[in-house]
Amino acid sequence: MTKTVCVVGAGVSGLAATKHCLEEGLEPICFEKDDDVGGLWNYHDVPKDGYPSLYNSCSINTSKEMTCYSDFPIPKEFPNFMAHKHFKSYLKLYAENFGLLKYIKFKHEVVLIEKADDFEDSGDWVVTTKNLTSGKVEKRKVNCVMVCNGHLHEPNIPNFKGLDKFKGRVLHTHDYKDFHGYEGKRVLIIGVGNSASDVACELSRHAEHVYISTRTGTWVIQRAADQGRPFDHVAITRFRQGIPWPYLRPFMYHGVNNRYSHSKYSLSPNTRFNGGAVTISDDLPNRILLGRINMITDVERFTENGAVFVDGTELDNIDVVILGTGFKYSFPFIQKDAIKVENAFPFLYDLVWPADMEPATLAIIGLVQPFGGLPPILEMQSRWAARVFSGNCKLPSASQRLQVVEKTNANLKSKGLNSPKYTLVVFFIQYIDKMAKYIGCKPNLWKFFFTDNALWRKLFFGPCTPPQWRIEGPGKWQGAKYAIEHVEEKTWYPLKTREAGKHGKEGIYDGYISLLKRFLLLVVVFILVKYLFTNGYTTFPVKS
Repeated sequence: MTKTVCVVGAGVSGLAATKHCLEEGLEPICFEKDDDVGGLWNYHDVPKDGYPSLYNSCSINTSKEMTCYSDFPIPKEFPNFMAHKHFKSYLKLYAENFGLLKYIKFKHEVVLIEKADDFEDSGDWVVTTKNLTSGKVEKRKVNCVMVCNGHLHEPNIPNFKGLDKFKGRVLHTHDYKDFHGYEGKRVLIIGVGNSASDVACELSRHAEHVYISTRTGTWVIQRAADQGRPFDHVAITRFRQGIPWPYLRPFMYHGVNNRYSHSKYSLSPNTRFNGGAVTISDDLPNRILLGRINMITDVERFTENGAVFVDGTELDNIDVVILGTGFKYSFPFIQKDAIKVENAFPFLYDLVWPADMEPATLAIIGLVQPFGGLPPILEMQSRWAARVFSGNCKLPSASQRLQVVEKTNANLKSKGLNSPKYTLVVFFIQYIDKMAKYIGCKPNLWKFFFTDNALWRKLFFGPCTPPQWRIEGPGKWQGAKYAIEHVEEKTWYPLKTREAGKHGKEGIYDGYISLLKRFLLLVVVFILVKYLFTNGYTTFPVKS
């Protein structure tokens, strides 16, 4: 008998989960409480409690070639960093191309997921749903569950002293839509993450003034790197991320701090550069330079008309406070004892499987915070989960999974990293490779080095695009090699809107610089090989 799988949500992860259930011979039933696919990217003009929400000017922070599903590249005509409407269109194309819409029940909310009476023997679940149009409540028994509802719908509202006495308007970035209504206002934004910075930069063009309060500071990177290349094409390569961190750190620091001296802009974090605490913003340093935004320290307390900060400074006549303080996550619709969470640390094996659950018939998809594109990670989690449900992949025993998770938790605690900011962080290539190894679709670099060296150079030195995990093994896609080889073409295609002028003799300097870069590359490879042989280093270091 075909196994049935309940998929909660039809966003980026829910669509991938539905597709890969079908590919594994499973029968998915996807419930989406909104009226269309997209999840977070299904934009609405008015924010709704319990739903993810975007501001109207939001664009993706990773390039299209690094953000696509592995067997369905984003059309070359689309911008490299798409506005939400483009990305929503892409998700709709994906759903239509793979015939997923007929498996989705829109305007259906999952109210409760609980273990069936015979769970210990069958692993089955009872799912209670509510039709939001008719109000009808239904129960059904399923064999497996994939939770794909994301973690960006429950705003984190810190308990700031005196905030309840502040007479101005207070809102979270979740509820911000556009600049209308903020013209001429004095705005204080708490936090300096991606959303907070976007909102601050937009409002700085219309408000009287904008202040950003940050407890720790941040490193700011732009979407465009050297020569205008998407930054993740440069940062996320197998070569670069294979360099031991002690050697990579100074190069990364120079790259991040070279364009803007973060300390002079009052941006630099209070700790040593460690590759974390990164904000992607093209505008923030410029808005600071123009005097439209001021960076200030952490809030000590709020007053009726402003705030007092930990360094003793005070702001008055603040009209609006916007909290860019991130999101919490919880699973209120899942039986309480199913998932253990301790101080924001989820006891999930590889951030997917409840550590001590047996049989393992519940998978959490999307509870990660990567440096890199999110959709490829969610897709790989879905591929892995579907193969486990179908019996084509095996998990360690519950006791073994729990031991691994407890060790990870203890390691984070020992380093003082057991906070929501760090517990969900994963490194793009390493995390996907780990799951790909479980599946059997991790690219064999040694094989391609000898059999197709041109492709190997793309795999190793080029941007680590999602089709790399479709080049061989289960789920192999015939178009993977072509997609990898034509990244450059698709990247620059939407920019070729006029016949650009030629550089003439100046172009020779590009040749000299290219040769210099190749020489430096050989030096780095030599240092790396020497380090590996000297230290016996075989694993990627944990950043400290």
